[in-house]
Amino acid sequence: MARYKRSFSPKVMAKRIREGRGQGYGGNYKPWLTVRDVPSKGLSSRIRGWKTGRVHHLLSIHERSYFFILEWSIIVIDIREQFPLLPLEATLEIANRLGIKHPTDPVTQLPVVMTTDFIIDFIVDGKIRKCARTFKQESDVSDRTAEKLQIERVYWEERGVDWGIVTEQEINEQIAANVKWIHKAKKFGSVPAVTEDILAGIESLLRQMPLENYRSLAQIGSELDKSFKLPPGCGLWSIRHLIANRRWIVDMKQPLNKRKGISFSIGFCSNVGEE
Repeated sequence: MARYKRSFSPKVMAKRIREGRGQGYGGNYKPWLTVRDVPSKGLSSRIRGWKTGRVHHLLSIHERSYFFILEWSIIVIDIREQFPLLPLEATLEIANRLGIKHPTDPVTQLPVVMTTDFIIDFIVDGKIRKCARTFKQESDVSDRTAEKLQIERVYWEERGVDWGIVTEQEINEQIAANVKWIHKAKKFGSVPAVTEDILAGIESLLRQMPLENYRSLAQIGSELDKSFKLPPGCGLWSIRHLIANRRWIVDMKQPLNKRKGISFSIGFCSNVGEE
């Protein structure tokens, strides 16, 4: 649960509800908290999502890494971050029942709306399911943190939603780093020099190139620039685009943006890093 930049009050809560925060799905969802609402120390991120098309507000580097893992998963269809546990009376009642002090604003001492880091919609056996996930570092084992998590757990349990804690040990940082590297190349058309015909030609050439002779994707990209007479960097962007759209399958557990040791393969959709 994030700490607010500005003092929280019933007036602030009412304003956010009027703005539609914590409501909607997909591209229409508005997070309860944005990067402007909480102190970040430079660790927050605003990223336009593949699945939703909207800007996601991630409040820590670990949230960002987990977000990239979710973006890569083929079973995840919607990601709603900074989801509010409303109505406020619900968590107040749970805290009272459990004999736990409800989180309050440090300035006003008024109870604040608690949030869950991620609500995730995913498809299993053709059915849409939902789960709630909150990130906590393994080192954060204070009694107060445990109390807040208990309130959150009971809130979702009583609503029939699977809730769980994600720690840094459960995030494959290499997959997250790779998705971060290819993320902005997902959408076609952002590089005008690469037309659909050129991209098709690049994809065809990649299937024929002796990839084992190259030390890195950057080197392959440079070769593509020369072959198709493209401005520098277009070939590498095309590679990132093909990987992002699963048209070129590589081992996402291996570093992609480095000088040597890349694991190459050409094929169809892989389940690597899907879970």
